Amino acid sequence: MKTGRKFKRTPGELKAIFHYLEEEYSGLGLSGKCKSEIDLSVEEVFMNMVRHNTGSSHDIEISLVKPGPGTVAIYLKDHEKIPFDLTKRKELDVDAYARKKQPGGLGIHLVRRMMDEVKFEHHNGISLITLVKHITEEAEC
Repeated sequence: MKTGRKFKRTPGELKAIFHYLEEEYSGLGLSGKCKSEIDLSVEEVFMNMVRHNTGSSHDIEISLVKPGPGTVAIYLKDHEKIPFDLTKRKELDVDAYARKKQPGGLGIHLVRRMMDEVKFEHHNGISLITLVKHITEEAEC
């Protein structure tokens, strides 16, 4: 995995994150709908790290690579004492969610729908979330 760029744990970094992603997209030849889905997914995971991992002062590292033809992988690395594995969250009951009419709780569901794979690893206090998007004609990338 290539070394990515580090971002401070604050919502104010989102503009810099989107700028970084845009730079990476041009180098990878990405366009269209895939960019929007990756942007939204990265924003959601990053903001979850900022909001819910308040015990860390470390920067969050993000990298975007094309590990093979037709695939883009986005890595978000964070320091966590107590890991939060978003892949273990139960599937969202969309009907029940709509009836509750309360904000929040939809982000992980959206990430799972937009990305083709979502992986979680935790070793020695470092969590790594991998988002994988398959680039196809149908995906409009």
